[in-house]
Amino acid sequence: MTQRSGQPGWLVVNADDLGVSRGTTLGILKAHRDGIVTSASIAPAMPHYQFAVESCVRQCPDLGVGLHFTLTSGRPVCDVQRVPLLVDSGGRFRWRFTSLLGAVMSDSQPGLLDQVELEIEAQLDRLRQDGIVTDHVNGERHVQLIPGIFERVVAAARRFGVPYVRAGRDIGPRLLRARDLLPLGVSGGYAKWGLLSGLTAVARNHLKGVASADCIASYLFTGMTGTFLPMLLSSPPLPGVTEVMVHPAMPEEDRELSLGNAEVERYVRSTDRRLELDACQSARHDTGDWKLTTFGRLARPGGA
Repeated sequence: MTQRSGQPGWLVVNADDLGVSRGTTLGILKAHRDGIVTSASIAPAMPHYQFAVESCVRQCPDLGVGLHFTLTSGRPVCDVQRVPLLVDSGGRFRWRFTSLLGAVMSDSQPGLLDQVELEIEAQLDRLRQDGIVTDHVNGERHVQLIPGIFERVVAAARRFGVPYVRAGRDIGPRLLRARDLLPLGVSGGYAKWGLLSGLTAVARNHLKGVASADCIASYLFTGMTGTFLPMLLSSPPLPGVTEVMVHPAMPEEDRELSLGNAEVERYVRSTDRRLELDACQSARHDTGDWKLTTFGRLARPGGA
């Protein structure tokens, strides 16, 4: 699915967190209808999943939809008795990215990966039962990139006929300007970029039977969509497929949240989510020479 060098590239603008909250769902809906978003990733393990299905997925036939695979907030879709290593005493997901990475890499929890596989299949099956044609998989908090988990995600995607899994190389550094150095240091962007870029390099060796975008924008500029998106759209298109990861939302709609993860709750309520929505809307009529598409269209014979 990679374009030949020199040809204009395809651009998938994907909004994560569909169904995580009412505000994220409403923000994604607006970013699609009035902005640049072509694709979204829905989280069936989160409390507002059904609201997202009815108010967004069913109402937006041109929106590409994928699975936002969740392991660090919300509740399992799988019967909790089958995945006891994934949950706390209250039945919510017990892990955070770093603790999950450590447990998998150290093999300190025998059977953990098998239970992760049960949960990824349950989440994909939930989408299938709801009539959603799933064209990609990515991970909440990027859990799909954890070695061992990535291979299980790819295998499940193949079984369910999902053509794309997120493992694009970050193009953030090529968009870096001197004025961005300090803000990115304060936000932790460099550390996140380094970790996720390393995991991505390993993951791309295990893309068997599924595809990935060639590039992604941007782990480095997470939360700074208004900074990198105009620069990306005004630059010459890259060959192949580039995915833009955005998180638009209406945080004013999320005064009360109970997601089982305080960090995610703060993130969803942040005014940065509204700024991302604004950036997605502002870019609607200024996409340069990029070709907007979805993963589902790219997977069809002949491409998008």
